[in-house]
Amino acid sequence: MAGPERIEWRRSFPSAALTMLVWYASAAALALGLVWVLFGGEPARLDSGAANPLATLPRAFLLLTLLGLVPFGLAVLRRPIVAANHYALTIRPGPWRTLVLPWAGLASVTSYRVGGEAYLFVRCLEPPGSVGDRPGWADQTVLRAAHRQARSAWPVEGSDLAVRMRDFVGSPQALLSALAAFAPDHVMIDGDFADAT
Repeated sequence: MAGPERIEWRRSFPSAALTMLVWYASAAALALGLVWVLFGGEPARLDSGAANPLATLPRAFLLLTLLGLVPFGLAVLRRPIVAANHYALTIRPGPWRTLVLPWAGLASVTSYRVGGEAYLFVRCLEPPGSVGDRPGWADQTVLRAAHRQARSAWPVEGSDLAVRMRDFVGSPQALLSALAAFAPDHVMIDGDFADAT
């Protein structure tokens, strides 16, 4: 009997993203209320007849607050994705871009615990191939966060991408094993679940 043609890790409830959204909304509402109390009663015109710049502060602050809400809302609505078939590994580490990384262009897929949290790290072959996506700066936000959490030597030198495994249902070992079934022999699949701090 043939195995599945494609797998996709089932996503967990977005509790961390919702918590950040609630914290931002609470802090923004408090700051907006303070700005409204301080500047909401300002007249539109000064005694000289010129426009009063302080009268525009509440609306400008409201606009900035709503713009600041966008990344937090995206983190709730566009959840991370990890999927695989026999051609490629598909990853969306954050709310921005979904990357299709052909197995032919990957060197390793590993999992490590950094700062008490499990991450999936992906390392691409050098030089990059002409097919598939290449992780950019915005795609590496989670990788940079993991790097900041590491308190000692960085355990996964040369990684190009990282995904938080808490965003998915299942143990890190089981999730990594599901990917290993699709990886070709040249891609190193490894997991070290001891805390790398």
